[in-house]
Amino acid sequence: MLPKSFEQYKFNEFVNKAVVDLGFDNPTKIQERVFSPVLKGKNIVAKSQTGSGKSHSFLLPIFSKLDVTKKKTQSIILAPTRELSRQLYDMALHIASFSEEDIKITLCIGGQDLNRDIERVSNAPHIIIGTPTRVLELDKSSALAIKEVESLVIDECDMMIDLGFMEDVDKISKRAAENCQFLVFSATIPTQMNHFLKKYLKNAQYIEVDNAKFGKIEYILIPEKSSSRLEKLHEITTVINPYLALIFANKKTEVEEVSSYLISKGLNVGVLHGDLTPRERKQMQRRINNLDFTYVVASDLMSRGIDIEGVSHVINFNIPNDLDFFIHRAGRTGRAGLSGDCITIYNNKDEEKLQDLEKRGIEFNHQDIRNGEFVEAKDRNKRQSRKKVVADHNLTEKLKSKVKVSKKVKPGYKKKYKYKMDKLKQKERRKFAKRSNKANRGK
Repeated sequence: MLPKSFEQYKFNEFVNKAVVDLGFDNPTKIQERVFSPVLKGKNIVAKSQTGSGKSHSFLLPIFSKLDVTKKKTQSIILAPTRELSRQLYDMALHIASFSEEDIKITLCIGGQDLNRDIERVSNAPHIIIGTPTRVLELDKSSALAIKEVESLVIDECDMMIDLGFMEDVDKISKRAAENCQFLVFSATIPTQMNHFLKKYLKNAQYIEVDNAKFGKIEYILIPEKSSSRLEKLHEITTVINPYLALIFANKKTEVEEVSSYLISKGLNVGVLHGDLTPRERKQMQRRINNLDFTYVVASDLMSRGIDIEGVSHVINFNIPNDLDFFIHRAGRTGRAGLSGDCITIYNNKDEEKLQDLEKRGIEFNHQDIRNGEFVEAKDRNKRQSRKKVVADHNLTEKLKSKVKVSKKVKPGYKKKYKYKMDKLKQKERRKFAKRSNKANRGK
């Protein structure tokens, strides 16, 4: 039976059957805000994390709007990677399976025979799902007429930018009709995206679901201290008991280093980085979905190209320079109503990044590991900071009498005098610092 919360959208009957089969009780936040505008034909820009129910927020209304009697392509859905395209294709096939009438959906991605794709697209499927470069190739071959398409979905738009596909996306958008409905979804809205949005999405409705304050994610900070970062990481793995843990490293070399180290410690580890061939990525995706691994070590871009379900823990081996990636990483856990932990190893050099993340609304729980378990640690923000010792401007005058000055001026005299003076200043500053710290402890 269709949940009452979905009745208001008046989806096509076969779409409602798909909703029931999917087991949706209530629309997610992003679905609540996207369903109606899509059904009304409005342009939208939606900022929401992967795993928020975003894919079904546009798939369900697109299917409900389909006119199956028309033998033409009515919607194109673009995704930045082959893996994400396949996942969207599988979701679309599931929805279409509840229709009594035949709905044609075609997957068009690189690595497939182009001539075969041309043949399939020439038969005018109702929906095309694919990567930008392949879709553009099909339009250039005259097999596809983008100008006749009624809606164009650009999924993971910020990732399109990261992977260098925006030029192809721009060319596709330019070929679309003036009244084509644009649906843009992105986890973040980088400045590079603004020009594209102004160019093609006039009068767009902007929708944002708060990504920073994940209520079901606990953000844990673990200090590196005297251990090496690898040793601290292994220590963390001895404490947690994950269903599936994603470990993020900033560089491909670090991904390899971390995975090799953990494997040497006897852990079951999968790897995702940019040097994997498409075939290896597909195999790794299948093995991850089959839960062959407890831990998966990944680089940021590779992990974003694959939707991984059931992640109970995210571990940051280091903090990314682009803090948007931190948000992407954390968003891998705490999905589908489940809780998750985002654990970050840090040292003093990370302080500026941590403060920036706190400004974004993230609240860190400071912990450390003792006797094989997490224990509460002192909040780094509450630690008594040492007062910076400022040299007394009269210090030089006070110390002059302590430095013997020879009446005969010899070569190198100034250097020797300065050296002795600096040594005395340093000694005085240390004394002052000791007195200050002693006084502070007595407070």
